[in-house]
Amino acid sequence: MKSPSEILLGGLFIALALALPIAFHLVGLGSSFLPMFFPIILAGYLLPVRASLVVGLTSPLISALLTGMPPLYPPIAFIMMGEALALVIIPYFFYQKLKMNIWCSLVLTIAGERVVLLLSIILISKWLKLPGVVLGISSLLKGLPGIILTFLVIPPLVINLKRRIMISPFFNQE
Repeated sequence: MKSPSEILLGGLFIALALALPIAFHLVGLGSSFLPMFFPIILAGYLLPVRASLVVGLTSPLISALLTGMPPLYPPIAFIMMGEALALVIIPYFFYQKLKMNIWCSLVLTIAGERVVLLLSIILISKWLKLPGVVLGISSLLKGLPGIILTFLVIPPLVINLKRRIMISPFFNQE
């Protein structure tokens, strides 16, 4: 991270990635809404790639160490780190670099993250001697409410935040 604004936004996204899962669990919504992914995806859309990688890689690990969610064993935290890589790299590349439409880039982002999840679960299930295809499909289906919420929340939020960041004197000091 280079600028103060990148550090500030990166820290905010990490803090949100730690707080949102706790808030969702407190009201009984749990992990099926993918609450940690919202700030991670926002980092991919709004921050430079290095800063968003820091957000994506550290958020699941810090959360696992501080709260036990996601667990380190079974290695859900490490699977989520892989998913987070997809959630920051894909929107950065397609939306920020190639200037693709936000909706198309979000479809590609979610598809890429789901592929990473499925492959990770199949690989780890072989290591743990569990039925990988069944676990993979159930994990994909479990996240459907979160995917729907992602499509409802992320595009308008990115557009609004991007507009506000552009007009803010603090974020235009670079």
